[in-house]
Amino acid sequence: MSHLSPLRAATGAPRIRTERSGAVAVVTLDDPARRNVLDGALREGLRTTLAELAGDPGVGAIVLTGEGDCFSAGGDLASMPPETRSDALDRMSGVAALLREMTQLDKPVVAAVRGPAAGVAVGLVCACDVVVAGEGARILLPFTRLGLMPDGGLVHLLAGRVGTARARRLLLEAAAVGAHDALDFGLVDEVVADEDVLAAAVGRADELARRASLAVAAVKQGFRSASSGLEDVLTFEGSRQPRLFETADFLEGRNAFYEKREPRFTGR
Repeated sequence: MSHLSPLRAATGAPRIRTERSGAVAVVTLDDPARRNVLDGALREGLRTTLAELAGDPGVGAIVLTGEGDCFSAGGDLASMPPETRSDALDRMSGVAALLREMTQLDKPVVAAVRGPAAGVAVGLVCACDVVVAGEGARILLPFTRLGLMPDGGLVHLLAGRVGTARARRLLLEAAAVGAHDALDFGLVDEVVADEDVLAAAVGRADELARRASLAVAAVKQGFRSASSGLEDVLTFEGSRQPRLFETADFLEGRNAFYEKREPRFTGR
């Protein structure tokens, strides 16, 4: 990352790396061996890091990215289904807490997406104010292929980016969206060469950090007050997804994913 000099390393939660470039904080999901899956520890570490940055007067903007060739593979499928309904409810509570932290930030957040962003991680991307993607980026929405409903606030957040009709179609079809289609849809704001993604995102964040912080906060607060549907979506996810974890269809969807075959759902 020397091309982003000067960068100053800062302390971070486990598997979360936080660095500084002037007034920009670069937050990296740092578990490339597992493709930056958003398990419970990583979700909580990211939530804690964002809360700390929210209170840091030296930070004017944030960049969120993933280490390696994958932004994030989304939820940790190997740990699903949760062992009990209580565990499932706890998981959904953790997802909701992270999305609330993201969407309630008064500082601008820029996503730097290289490679795949899948499942719940797409919710994080959609919660960012600006999205810079590499040419090789892919947005993956596999929920209905797995026997699950979209989580990460996607019913609300994806619709906010691409419109309700297109969001509904993408989520129902469990679509994979390439970078240039995502740009056409409004799901990302800029597409650059893969090797330039982080530098371009930091440049965007640096511009935003130069704006009047109280005015920026007012803009973000205004959009939150004008679109109050996220809480309803998070509440719905929190009650419905734990029930879907218990279905035979989810087990079939998960097994088919690992076996690289089409799932055979039975509606049970």
